[in-house]
Amino acid sequence: MENREMAVPVRAAKIHYLYSLKHLFMKVALTGLFSFFLFLQVSAQEVQINEEPAVSDLFGTWVENNRAKPRISGWRVQIMSTTDRTQVESGRERFRQEHPDIPAAWLLEKPYYKLRVGAFRTKQEAMAFIAALEGWQGAYPARDNNIHPRDFLEQ
Repeated sequence: MENREMAVPVRAAKIHYLYSLKHLFMKVALTGLFSFFLFLQVSAQEVQINEEPAVSDLFGTWVENNRAKPRISGWRVQIMSTTDRTQVESGRERFRQEHPDIPAAWLLEKPYYKLRVGAFRTKQEAMAFIAALEGWQGAYPARDNNIHPRDFLEQ
């Protein structure tokens, strides 16, 4: 009877020992696996791109053209339209005196000379400017696909 009573605690101790070894093995395995994936992520930072020479040439041409003539699509506010060039030039000078930090330029769309001011990325920005603009009745937002990036920075 004593052997049986003594065998139960020994058996429980062996089971506990095996369970703790299994638990320790799992911790070590998971830590190793995590370290392995972390190493893969850190060492896999290099990307090599193989492209056709025609694609490289086309991209190079595109970059050169955009550096030579940088243009952005956006909105301007048209504040005047007339067939008289001197009237649009005097309007531009008046606007520049009132708002020296906002770009103003006229363009000719025969037979009209149009005075457009500002440079806005969205129509909502142009509308907000119109709401704050005083002394220029009839101003409205006008789409412009030929805005120099410098005009956005001057405002």
